[in-house]
Amino acid sequence: MLGYFSLEAAKAEMGVAEAVTGCVETESQVYQAAHPSATFRVLSSQPETIWGKFDHLLYLPLLNLIRPRDLYYYQGDGLQSVYGFTYKYHPLEQFLGQLTRLELGQPLANRLARSYTQAWYCGDETLFVFADWHVKPHWTKWFSHSGAVTMWGRVMPGTKQLLVNGPEGHLLIGWNYPIDSHFSRVLVEMETKLETIVERAIAYTIVDSEGGGLPLAERYAEAKRCYLSVLPRNPVRPLSDFKVQGPWQTVTDDPEHEVVKAIWADPKKAAQDPRHLILMRPVSHTDPTRIYTGCIPADIPITQIPPLFRQRWFHQEWRIRELVKGANLNVNYGYTYDEVPNRTRHREWQEVQEKVEVTAGKLAQHTEALSNLRLQLPPFRQTYLQQKADLLAELQTHQQDLVQRQQTGQPTVRCQQGVLRREQQLNKLTTRYQKRRETLLNRLYQHRQQCRQLQTKLVEQQAARDAIDTDTLCRERLLEKDQIMLNLQLLLINLHDWTSEHYFAPQWQQLQLDTASRLIYQKPGRVRWYPDRIEVKLEPYRYADQQQAMEDTCDRFNAANLHWRDGRLLRIHVARGS
Repeated sequence: MLGYFSLEAAKAEMGVAEAVTGCVETESQVYQAAHPSATFRVLSSQPETIWGKFDHLLYLPLLNLIRPRDLYYYQGDGLQSVYGFTYKYHPLEQFLGQLTRLELGQPLANRLARSYTQAWYCGDETLFVFADWHVKPHWTKWFSHSGAVTMWGRVMPGTKQLLVNGPEGHLLIGWNYPIDSHFSRVLVEMETKLETIVERAIAYTIVDSEGGGLPLAERYAEAKRCYLSVLPRNPVRPLSDFKVQGPWQTVTDDPEHEVVKAIWADPKKAAQDPRHLILMRPVSHTDPTRIYTGCIPADIPITQIPPLFRQRWFHQEWRIRELVKGANLNVNYGYTYDEVPNRTRHREWQEVQEKVEVTAGKLAQHTEALSNLRLQLPPFRQTYLQQKADLLAELQTHQQDLVQRQQTGQPTVRCQQGVLRREQQLNKLTTRYQKRRETLLNRLYQHRQQCRQLQTKLVEQQAARDAIDTDTLCRERLLEKDQIMLNLQLLLINLHDWTSEHYFAPQWQQLQLDTASRLIYQKPGRVRWYPDRIEVKLEPYRYADQQQAMEDTCDRFNAANLHWRDGRLLRIHVARGS
């Protein structure tokens, strides 16, 4: 695999060698100060020894290996052309464990991200970045935190990796997170953290539809930062859901589509939503086929939003796939764990508990109303009986007066009218009482029915809540070792990018890592070490186009006058076929 010398030259050109060495030295000193009695080897090893082990971990994919344990029975040449031997499983696993004890993952990621930014994006201009999750599954029988793994179409244990790409798709940094993490909880903080790490301002972030929700927009609006996303295609939203703001405009470099600014047609929804909405549709169509959203910078014309967002596919989605195929991105390293409360179960319990509290509140309201109505019945009946008795007494008095007037021959018209009026009042009082009483009884019945239903619902919800096991602990993998290996995976892809862009022949500059590994990095040959230079001669290629491409590549590489870590000049040639 002598073709890897081009990657070694890229390591020096990008300044990552100094970043790795400086990070190991700094973290070793910090650890040694905190643990004076510690004696493991990485604390006292020479830089060449440390680099030898780092290279074996870094170039595992070029050896067609996945994990350090694969070196246990490995019989290939490995890196013998450089180090004279190939490290086996035990020393590399111990080395990786010692780096884990140093907690090197995050500091190394930060140092490398700064080096990548300085190498790829010189100057101090603001950057825009792409951010996306990559979920790698973790196959285990133990009870662990789980989440949706799209590539497998199932919910299972795993790790979420937040990968950040700069313009043109160059990978800047990656972080490991528990699988139940979400964009809305980490993305804004990620931008602020990344600005400090790379010492550059981040203008905006481009994310997929997972970042199109309202919670993320609210956090971005509160932080006064910008991002660009897209609403999911489902549900389909017709044009009637929106109020168009201005004329439709043709998309830049895409005359078949047009875009327009819009807000929600519902005034209440529009007032509460901080997201900008950009509708896109094919020319001559009515309803939008794509809805871009986010806190979009004001200086970006809406006609450039679709092509800007489309860059995410080539500059991030395909780069992640390239890492999966060429750099072992889906591999888990290290299986140490902590026993922790199951956050998913606790969230489920909290959701059910909120429903229990709502139901209990409604039940309390209906119970209180029922009690109040029951208290109203006795006074209401007592008032009715008192008014009835008073009317009956008045009626009896008028009846007696009427009888006396009839016996004495006195006028009885007004007395008869008084009797009739009292009888009518008594009938109205009885009718009104019966009607109001029936209303109260109906309300009592309705509240009683509601209480029974809510009581049944409350018992069911409490049973569902109590059935959720929040006491049993689950396993959560410690991700420090994974973070160290993720740093090396991103380092490998950056070295490949630098080599492709600066050294490869034009026809090879778009090669993905796995293809370049087969054609170039794993190419056999021989190496000669001289005091002032290192001469690498690769075996000839079978096909003329590949032979010519490698000759052009060697010419470009040698013209750059690149050097090995110790200062010796590097020269690469390819033998001519017979």
